[in-house]
Amino acid sequence: MIRDGHISPRQVTAILTIIVLGKGLDSAILILVHWGHGAAELLLLVAEGLIAGAILLLLPLHKAQDKNLADVINDTFGRWIGSVICSLLFILLMADITINLEMDMQQIRMVFLPMTPTQVVLIVALMAMVIPAYYGIEVLGRTNLIMVLLLLGIAAILVPMTIPMMDLSKIAPVLGPGPWTLLKEGVLHVGFFGEYLTVLMLRPYVRDYESYRKSVVTAMIICLTVGFVAMLDMQLVFPYPTDDHLFFPFVEMARILYFGRFIQHVEALFALTWLAVALARLSLLVYILSLLAASMTASTNFRRFIPLLAACIYYGALMIPSLPMALDLRDIWLEKRGFPVLATIIVATIVVGHWKARTAQKDGPSDAGAGSGSGSRGQAQPQPRQPAAHGSG
Repeated sequence: MIRDGHISPRQVTAILTIIVLGKGLDSAILILVHWGHGAAELLLLVAEGLIAGAILLLLPLHKAQDKNLADVINDTFGRWIGSVICSLLFILLMADITINLEMDMQQIRMVFLPMTPTQVVLIVALMAMVIPAYYGIEVLGRTNLIMVLLLLGIAAILVPMTIPMMDLSKIAPVLGPGPWTLLKEGVLHVGFFGEYLTVLMLRPYVRDYESYRKSVVTAMIICLTVGFVAMLDMQLVFPYPTDDHLFFPFVEMARILYFGRFIQHVEALFALTWLAVALARLSLLVYILSLLAASMTASTNFRRFIPLLAACIYYGALMIPSLPMALDLRDIWLEKRGFPVLATIIVATIVVGHWKARTAQKDGPSDAGAGSGSGSRGQAQPQPRQPAAHGSG
């Protein structure tokens, strides 16, 4: 069993908020702006709403504290098929972290270190990601409580400051490219918010299922609300097609910074907050990736995987030559072409998991007691209660 302490429901809310909203601070959000054109906020609601609905259907399969997402998948589909599915999720998450790291590093170099080699920036960033992940979930939980306050605080400052620049005529037509295009692209870009699934790996670290469920729902409401407001703000301030061509939202800020008025401008606070949130978000994803690797290999120590994962992420990021290439890889390969894989995994886990859980309840109380969707061969007998300090294996 993986031993890594416990976190509070508020920390779960903070972690999921940072994982999801942190992506909105970098150039990845331009994918939604591009396909939504003048109505990108509606595309955001479609894509994020679908994945949020899927998480709500997956949550009842995680009532048992000793089972994370990988354990539920193995119990649902059996060891061999479950291993294949977990391997696919591992590959998708690894690619997501690698592409996000490359995009973030290009932005860091543009704003802060334009003359510094990419390799140096990547190594420093990886150290800032790996060290918190190595210390475990309790450190990450406390850190992200601070990060979420910074993130929501900077949003509360910057969004009102843009009110004088807002113009309703900049978002016409209201449906942008049309309702059918928004619906189709929203479905295809569900993977843009695939990080919602990572919170299911944290189930063993919250003792009470009801508290865990409420924290996840609260985080979803925060992410949907703040994401919608931020996207709508962008559409109101930058008219299409201007917003469709903004590769990097910090370009104008960088010009101000290089003129020497760093501290005097609130843009500096935004840039520094973005840097802290970006690294905190990637640390969480590296931690989740190490948990997934440990669960797949039935290991009791997730830390042994972190150095190897960091090396793979480093070399993977170096293989991406530029920011436009990273955006294309995320949009075309990871989102659209990865959609059938991700959608099949989610739908199959929901359908088969709930069917097995209902069958176990009909068969007898011993099967129903698992409460985690387990009904595969070899899992019918009741499991002994684990000590409170135990996590998932």
